[in-house]
Amino acid sequence: MAAGQVWGVSTLLFLALSVWFGLHPYYHFVAVGLALLVLPVLFRRRWTYWIVLVALLGCGAFLLTFRASGYHYTALLPLLAAGLMLVFRFGKSGLRRLTAVVTILALAVFLAAEAPILHAALSSGQSDAPYVIVLGAAVYGETPSISLRHRADRAVAHLAQNPEAAAVVSGGQGEGEDISEAECMRRYLTDKGVHHSRILAEDRSTSTLENLTFSKQVIEAAGGDPSRVAIVSSAYHLYRAKRMAASLGMAADGLASSDGYAVYMAGMYVREALAVWKLWLLGR
Repeated sequence: MAAGQVWGVSTLLFLALSVWFGLHPYYHFVAVGLALLVLPVLFRRRWTYWIVLVALLGCGAFLLTFRASGYHYTALLPLLAAGLMLVFRFGKSGLRRLTAVVTILALAVFLAAEAPILHAALSSGQSDAPYVIVLGAAVYGETPSISLRHRADRAVAHLAQNPEAAAVVSGGQGEGEDISEAECMRRYLTDKGVHHSRILAEDRSTSTLENLTFSKQVIEAAGGDPSRVAIVSSAYHLYRAKRMAASLGMAADGLASSDGYAVYMAGMYVREALAVWKLWLLGR
């Protein structure tokens, strides 16, 4: 098998496995279709480039049809790969050199932000903090998103391990949400058996910094000490949340909620790298 075919087969199988293991089983048919594209690559070597290009463009367009923004950020990866293929196949030498330099620099900038994100995600663990701040995520009507359910479940586990602790559910009401994220989590925690006296609510925030600022105020209003807290959020979000908490005078333990589907999470790690650079440059 020629080197081009090895590259083509490897790319198609990677895409197929990513869909098979990284999305809901409902989409296994997409993975099967990608895997079947290996056959024409094996028997028609000259088709390899175009088959891989179409597969990358198709995967990007497919992910853009999903509702959650995490999938849209993941879609940038195959679309970017397709763009690079076109530049390096048909672009003039000057354009190819410029593209190579920009790509390497962009990768270095991305990895610089991704390193602390991954460190915070992998080092999260248990906590005995007296208050746990649960950061909001999307609500569809009155139904919690997967991310919000995972965060609320992690808060329930913390409260079970720390019977004297209280939770601050934090998040305002955004577009497409019939109730605030805080109210959605309050209902969820109550349904899971958490007594209402252990739940404080902050329902005004629209950003992570506001989540933490207003949650601190809620704890103080209840007569508590917010100097030491635990923060529940998705693993990719903990670095930025802990940095912001520190800027507000709160020592924060990070508690990572369960991850969602891998393809979605890949996009959220991409998005978070951009948010971290914004934090470093603008302080928020």
